[in-house]
Amino acid sequence: LLDMNKPNPRNLRHQSLLLGFYFAILIFSIISTKHITNNYIIAGNDEGDGFIFGIVLLIGGLVSFYNSLKNLKKKRLFENIPTSKMRSIAMGLVELKGKIKIANETLTDPFDEKDCVYWKVKIEEYVKRGKRRTWVTRHQLTKSVKFLLSDDTGTVLINSQKADMTNIKRDSEIQTATLFSEELPDHIKKYCDRYKVKYKGWFGFKKKLRCRATYLEPGDQLYVLGSARPLSDDDTEFSEAVTAVVDHSGSEHFLISDKSEKHLTDRYGGQSWKVPVSIIVSSFGLWMILVSIGIFK
Repeated sequence: LLDMNKPNPRNLRHQSLLLGFYFAILIFSIISTKHITNNYIIAGNDEGDGFIFGIVLLIGGLVSFYNSLKNLKKKRLFENIPTSKMRSIAMGLVELKGKIKIANETLTDPFDEKDCVYWKVKIEEYVKRGKRRTWVTRHQLTKSVKFLLSDDTGTVLINSQKADMTNIKRDSEIQTATLFSEELPDHIKKYCDRYKVKYKGWFGFKKKLRCRATYLEPGDQLYVLGSARPLSDDDTEFSEAVTAVVDHSGSEHFLISDKSEKHLTDRYGGQSWKVPVSIIVSSFGLWMILVSIGIFK
């Protein structure tokens, strides 16, 4: 059996080299930004503006750095955790691949009216904000029920509450324009009326809306990364059918996707360039703050 808690010497060596590389970038950034910041002030820019700009760069760089490290950590989990079989699943953080089966109830998605175990609706309006136009979210709602995930060896129960469901393919999209576009279907109008989403503007003209729906149906192939635990008293009705429950308890990682493991690995791993860029941006922002308050000249 693979001991997931035992450090991998190769990974430790790789992480040490990566930290050394980032530290070198940090030193280079501090040296470089001194020259850039001095030129910024010599050119006649106000030091107060430099302080505010520095704050923006520092915070933006740190947020980007934090998110990039989180994504790289997910990538390593995708690569390092082996796929478990349902019949011999171990308790703790697991990776699973299987097909959706109905547990004891289903939902009906409000756009395509299909039976599903999860759906999410997002309705946006194209509006003018200042000198530009942008999409603004007017309504967003998600619903889910417990479902079964099966492979050729067995079945587990999935409770998707609090799962990261951002990596699910969009199933339906309807877009309307103020003029020369089709009307919203009646069942979507009823949905909008139910949740008080306005789809008409002045004088009865249609608003420019973008209505998107995402859902998971029985039979869909899923990739799941989450924490497996034994059945509790609330899950006894499934005791004969399932070997474990996978949910958000016991781990900070809980992801459900209908995309392949390779797609997820490429997506999160493709953001590694953001780490050194975030360090450079943060260093530049910090140096501008220090120069603006007179610590460095």
